[in-house]
Amino acid sequence: MKILHTADIHLGVVNGKLPIEKQTVFRNNRNISIEILFNEAIKENYDVVLICGDLFHLKNVPSKTIRIFFNSVENFNRPVLYIKGNHDEKFDFDIDLPSNFIILDEERPFYKLDNKVFWGPKSKEALKGNYNKENKNILLLHGELHNQSDNDYININDYIEDYFFDYIALGHVHSFEKMQLGNSWAVYPGSLFSNGFDESGIKGYVQVTLDKDLSIEYIPFVSAGYKICECDITGFNSYNDLLTRARNVVDEKCSLNDMVRLVLKGYYTEDNNKYLDNLKRDFSDYFYFEIVDNSKLFIDFDKLKNERLSFKAEFLKLVEENEDDETIRNKIWQLGIEALRGDDISI
Repeated sequence: MKILHTADIHLGVVNGKLPIEKQTVFRNNRNISIEILFNEAIKENYDVVLICGDLFHLKNVPSKTIRIFFNSVENFNRPVLYIKGNHDEKFDFDIDLPSNFIILDEERPFYKLDNKVFWGPKSKEALKGNYNKENKNILLLHGELHNQSDNDYININDYIEDYFFDYIALGHVHSFEKMQLGNSWAVYPGSLFSNGFDESGIKGYVQVTLDKDLSIEYIPFVSAGYKICECDITGFNSYNDLLTRARNVVDEKCSLNDMVRLVLKGYYTEDNNKYLDNLKRDFSDYFYFEIVDNSKLFIDFDKLKNERLSFKAEFLKLVEENEDDETIRNKIWQLGIEALRGDDISI
């Protein structure tokens, strides 16, 4: 059996930083990606799709998004097994659902397909009378396995203490993670899409092949996402030099459909101008582009100390007399000189 395991799709999520017209494009891109996902499932001949929670992000999801998702499910024409996540609790599933969209809950705690049995999070009682170790048993859960203080913490021992599962399909954590729990393999596929700069990087789903043996493979899913690019500007000598450095790192890593954050780091001198408004404008061909300036003004402290009749020199002397810790002293100097220059403070 060939299984596609995904989770945390968060359909209906919005990016408030985007103008209205781009928010529409953002949603449409997600809808198109859903169609692509199920077309890949058909093309690659998956027997079943598992969605381990947080399918929808909000209670009020655009009807177009709902329609496209369930049309894609229906076109797949094979079982799509789903468990609710903490975000899905807000969504009303009291709608006409495709017959192959199967919710594992209190009313239907498990689903059997040939000799494969898929158990949902509400299956503890059902396991007692229906578990058969001769079957291949797959457990679907949505929650946090590591942090007991998390509101969605799951004590996995409640399930695996008495039963063996050939595969534990998880959701809730937005990054890929594969772990061994006893003799079972448990996997977070991560979110299918990036939902913010804190989730930048490759996104995808998990391909599980379960017959005599178990194989687990992470499959990258190509879609527009959030990308963070770091650019060291130390030693740049002109705006064109700065632009070239930024272009090299951004164009290599990102596509024009991505949402890009350029992080400037390193040091610049008093004679350098970064012209950040111009820099942002020169990357307007990207779907979304922002700059985080973590670069710092290079200060020649020894030279400043020797200046006469200088506010900067007096400030350096005052700090040196009242602060013994070298690291703290240097940071105070940095901030003070920037303030005296009228620059933005690099706290």
